[in-house]
Amino acid sequence: MKSIQLPDDIYQRAAEMAEVDHVSVDRLVAALVNEGVGDFARVQARAERGSREKLKRVLSKVPTTRHACST
Repeated sequence: MKSIQLPDDIYQRAAEMAEVDHVSVDRLVAALVNEGVGDFARVQARAERGSREKLKRVLSKVPTTRHACST
């Protein structure tokens, strides 16, 4: 088991969320970190399947728009 330090405001928000869900702050934070790690792994896997050429092909289909400048 490892411990981490959180800024007081983040800990307070986590404590409020944990209270609503009737779980400990440790359990809530562990679940959120686990979810974030999983999301990161999925994004990383998708990035590995991609290529710059595919990105360029997709971006070439996006129409160029002109933005009016307000003066």
